[in-house]
Order: sequence, then C-alpha cells, then structure tokens
Amino acid sequence: MTYQMMAGTLAAYFKALDANQRRWLDAQRDVYQSWSAALRPGYPLAENEIQRRLDGALLAGVSLSQVPLDSQHRLMQVTEKWVAALNRDMLDRLEHEGLHPSMSVLRQALQLGDASYGALSKASRQVGHFASTSFSSATVNAARGMQHAWKQH
Repeated sequence: MTYQMMAGTLAAYFKALDANQRRWLDAQRDVYQSWSAALRPGYPLAENEIQRRLDGALLAGVSLSQVPLDSQHRLMQVTEKWVAALNRDMLDRLEHEGLHPSMSVLRQALQLGDASYGALSKASRQVGHFASTSFSSATVNAARGMQHAWKQH
C-alpha cells in the first residue's frame, strides 16, 4: 500500500468525521432552539402558533435522530473507496510480477474478492438506504400521528 493512498484515506476519514461532528452540533442546536421556542412563555397561544412550535420541535428531533444514520453512511463510503483502491493497487502490482502460475492464481483470487466485496458493498448500501428511508418516514409518520391526536383533543 502506498503512502499516498493511506494518507488520502486518512484525510477522507477525518473529513467525514469532521462533517459528522458539525452535523451533530447543528442538529443539537436546532433541537435546543426549537424546543426552547416551543416552551417560551406567552400563553394563551393561538392554535396555529402551538402547532408551529410543536412541528419545529418534532422536525428537529427527527433531524437529530437521522444524524447517526447519515454518519454511518459517510464512513462506509470512505471504507469502500479505500478497500477498492487497495485492491486495485495490489492487482496493478501483480500485473507487473510476471506470468508465474502462482501469480495468476493470486490475481484470480483478488479479482474474485474484489467482485464479491463490490456486490456485498452494494447490497449493504441498499439496505442502509432502505433502513434510513424507513426510519425517516416512521418518525415523520409518528409526528403526523401526534399532530392528529393533538387536534382531536
């Protein structure tokens, strides 16, 4: 593995961690602001003002709960790119090693491993996307259910 590849991977990893940290802080700030606005005195409040405050707090909570899923997705992308680059590098090195039968077997094994990893990677991305979408829609549906229950009382 080359120094440049490892340095690039670490840089991408740290960049993803930084973006995740900023997203966490932004989501936490939004929750604090929306919840403090919802609890701000000024009663009696009009029905639409109560609804607006509750909606803001619920959406901020949904956003906060989505952060770990987005963070995991970003880190998985960095890992997938690193493994693909590592495999390409190893295959490139083996191409120049000659035509000895043992090198041919090793190349085939690496190619098979690369294809398998690519298929599993794609499947895990699809599962992650489905889970993230389902989780997001479930929280929105729960918020809508709460709004419906609020209006009935």
